[in-house]
Amino acid sequence: MPTLRLEGTDCHYNDTGEGPALVLIHGLGASQADWFTQLPAFERQYRCIAPDLTGHGGSSPDGPYDIFAQARRLFALLDALGVQQAHVLGHSMGGAVAQSMALVAPERVRSLTICNSTAGFRPTTPKKLLEAVSRVALVGTLGVQPLAGLIAYRLFPHADQADLRRTMRAHFAQGSRPVYLCSLFALGRWSIWHRLADITCSTLVIAAEHDYFPLTETQRLVEGIPDAQLQVFPGSRHGTPMDRAEAFNTRVLEFLAAARGPVQAPPLGEAAPA
Repeated sequence: MPTLRLEGTDCHYNDTGEGPALVLIHGLGASQADWFTQLPAFERQYRCIAPDLTGHGGSSPDGPYDIFAQARRLFALLDALGVQQAHVLGHSMGGAVAQSMALVAPERVRSLTICNSTAGFRPTTPKKLLEAVSRVALVGTLGVQPLAGLIAYRLFPHADQADLRRTMRAHFAQGSRPVYLCSLFALGRWSIWHRLADITCSTLVIAAEHDYFPLTETQRLVEGIPDAQLQVFPGSRHGTPMDRAEAFNTRVLEFLAAARGPVQAPPLGEAAPA
C-alpha cells in the first residue's frame, strides 16, 4: 500500500475502487486494516481512501496528534491525491477526526458518517475519568498487548465472535505505547459540543446499543447537527462495522446514495472527478 510524505511525515493509506471519494478513518489503536469488512462492499461504487492516522499502522509517529491537526493532514492527503471533495466516515476516534474535517473545510465534505463516537472525549464524568485513567495506567505500565486482549473481548464477547476477537487483538497489538498514549491525551483534549450547529453537511450517526457511549449522549449529538439522522444497531457493541458488517454496509451505502449531490468545486489539477 502507498505512503505519501506530508509535512515532513509519512502517511500510509489504502486507495481502492472507483467513483466518488469516500474517506474511511479508523479508531484509536487501530489502522486502515480494520475496514476489511467494508472495503469489498464500498469499493464497487466509491473510491475508498483509508489512511492510517499518526503513528498508527504504517504512518510515522512523528506527525500531529491533535485532532484538528489530523483533520488538516487528511485534507493534505486528499490534495496530494487530487481529490477536492469526499464523503467522510469515521469510527470512534476517527469520528472525532471526521467531525473536525467537516468544521475545518465544510465545502470539501460531501457527507459525514459518524460511528460509535461523540462530540467530546474529555473525561467529564466519574465513569469516563475512571476509564481514561485505567487505560493510561494499563498501557503506561504494561504496554498495548494486555489492552489488546481486553478490548477485543469487550468488543466481541460472544462465542461465535472468536475470529473477530483474534483479528482485533492482532491488529491492536501492533500498536505502540507512546503512540497510544499521545493519541489518547489528544483525544481527551478534544470537544466540539459547542460547534455542532456548524456541521452543515448531511450526517448519519450510527450507534450501538451496548457501546461505550450512552444513547442519551448520542441523541444529543444528533440533535446538535442541523441535518443529522440516527441509526441504532440493537445488540451491537463498539465494533459495529465488524459485528454488524452486512447491515452496517447496507445502511451506509443507502445514506451515501441519498446524500450525493452536484460537485460544488472542480477537482484539483488534472485528476478525474472524485
